[in-house]
Amino acid sequence: MKIGGKDFIIDAFHTYIMGILNVTPDSFSDGGRFNDPEAALRHALSLIEEGADIIDIGAESTRPGHRHLTEEEELDRLLPALRLIKRETDIPVSIDSRNPVVMDAALSEGGDLANDILGFRGNELYPGGGGLSMAEVVAKHGKPAVIMHNDLLGREEDKRTAEAYAGSSVSEAAAGNVLIRVREGLDRSLKLALDAGIDPDKLILDPGIGFAKSTRESLQLLKGLREIKREGEAWLLAASRKSVIGDVLELPTDQREEGTMVTTMLAVEAGYSFVRVHDVEKNRRVIAFLQAIRAN
Repeated sequence: MKIGGKDFIIDAFHTYIMGILNVTPDSFSDGGRFNDPEAALRHALSLIEEGADIIDIGAESTRPGHRHLTEEEELDRLLPALRLIKRETDIPVSIDSRNPVVMDAALSEGGDLANDILGFRGNELYPGGGGLSMAEVVAKHGKPAVIMHNDLLGREEDKRTAEAYAGSSVSEAAAGNVLIRVREGLDRSLKLALDAGIDPDKLILDPGIGFAKSTRESLQLLKGLREIKREGEAWLLAASRKSVIGDVLELPTDQREEGTMVTTMLAVEAGYSFVRVHDVEKNRRVIAFLQAIRAN
């Protein structure tokens, strides 16, 4: 798979690192630290030095209770940092946005990979985006994409009604099994991608740890990473510092690195091609050591 100017080998023996860069004042982990373009560039350079293979830029927080930005607000945060990083480095840059208008602009400005937390289902699950379809935007640019599972059912299982499940096109079997639910949801996203004319070899699947999943469901999903993956598919795990780690270990966001490294180990063992993390250096070491073990 080619992302930007770099070739990525998609098999069971290579796991690449996507370094997280939040250019937002209210991200759950590092909000406000890098929302100035120069600060964003410095952090991107630091992530590259630590071994990041891709930089993932997000300008809108997805923490619980976050405020949805207007397109203008998101672009005002995102584009200056994107332009500076593309000017000063040659690293592939992923654009983390749910808004097709924002994605269209960012890919036009040099973004190399679309990272959609609604898995191309935004028009179905969260109407908006000026009538554009995310799948159509990605197809137009011919660039690869991450499609994440997120059916917006919320994290509290006891508050989900039968009507809510039906409205999200979740089958009866999937309503009681998070692995089936994720697989069915991503298959729906894959169909939207293929219908838009996107090459399946340009797609990366993300199970969506923490998105519309309780702590129990996120743990089940981490346990079943290999089970939901089909042969030949490229997968990404984005569990860095997520609430499931904090809930289990009773730790704040800045003390969840050990838990994050466990999720990276699980991803490597399950044959995932990418992990999205805050602390690149520590997770790079985890991957290198695991790969050395597996090679002997």
